[in-house]
Amino acid sequence: MHLPLLALNSSTEESMHPIPIVIVAFGTATKTKASYDFLDSRIRGNFSDHDILWAWSSRIVNDATNGEANSRIDSPHVVLHSLHQQRHPWAVVQSLHLLGGHEFMRLVADAAQQPIRTSIGLPLLFSPQDYQELCTALAPLITARPDQAILVVGHGTDHPAWCAYPALQYFLRQRFGPRIFVGVIEEGCPTPHEVITEMTNSGYTRACIIPLLLVAGMHFHRDLTGENHHSWLSRLTRANISVETIEHGIGVLPAISDMFCRHIEEALAVIPENNADTSPQEV
Repeated sequence: MHLPLLALNSSTEESMHPIPIVIVAFGTATKTKASYDFLDSRIRGNFSDHDILWAWSSRIVNDATNGEANSRIDSPHVVLHSLHQQRHPWAVVQSLHLLGGHEFMRLVADAAQQPIRTSIGLPLLFSPQDYQELCTALAPLITARPDQAILVVGHGTDHPAWCAYPALQYFLRQRFGPRIFVGVIEEGCPTPHEVITEMTNSGYTRACIIPLLLVAGMHFHRDLTGENHHSWLSRLTRANISVETIEHGIGVLPAISDMFCRHIEEALAVIPENNADTSPQEV
């Protein structure tokens, strides 16, 4: 994964140049970067005619990696400003957020403030089609464990997008039955107590945790499988439920990158065919 240096293009055909695609992720300073590398290879394979650039939305991650050779990836506004200087009239900004919550809305607002025109790729879960495709992506993990409760755990949010979690549970149960439970890491709805009470009242003594996280990073090791009192593993164990955990985020599932690629295609499709910008460029 890299952030390529773009040469200044003063060609009269600049408006016909393939639209650059900026992939925006929270970022990571850990070995989970391999998940981003997998997504990068899949996206590049699907959009080989386009420049693919990456941006981290987390200042904390960039500060942590600032001293490491070839490790720094710039913020979205820096990447977009650079593309504007290269005389690109448009860019696709594809979020790797799972929901349209606070961070996604900040990204949309940030992109709107840049001098380059942008078409925003939607987060993973936005339409009913997205929920159905996520069910298909998780199907091999679920059907391989027919005798266990399946607990899908996401980050959680106090943004109105919190309703994505009960919506996902609805779609999963429609597909796989009542043994599917969806919970969150942050305190919210449903609470861990509510989820585990429903699970035990249904008679389950074995459960498999599927992280609804793109990468198995800090939240996975601390909040899902950590030894602390509040981790999902600890809570389930205290409820006399034995736990199996899927040890990777969903970013390594090919169907997830396919979903993001579809969102990129949809974002490209709304850009005018000659992608020209009639407004003056401030280079």
